[in-house]
Amino acid sequence: MSTTRSFYQHLLEKFSAYSTEELIHLNNETVKSQGWGSSRATFRTAIIAAFSKKGIDLSHIVTKNDGFTSILSVPVKLVENTLVPINGDPSIGRD
Repeated sequence: MSTTRSFYQHLLEKFSAYSTEELIHLNNETVKSQGWGSSRATFRTAIIAAFSKKGIDLSHIVTKNDGFTSILSVPVKLVENTLVPINGDPSIGRD
């Protein structure tokens, strides 16, 4: 993969075959790790996009304020088709 965009597209295709549980595990391992630079950000963005394509509610970890979107970098679990942070208040990240 020579560019970030092609890497992202490759990951989207790969993650489309993952189960929700596999994506949760991958997300949780990714947010625990250090380093990677822009590759890590691209990897995590593809994970979040895969959750979205599966119809998972991301409102507890994604916020939009003043035109900016923020995604909490936290381990998550699935509760009634909604991703919620494992630790702390599950309402964190709500608009």
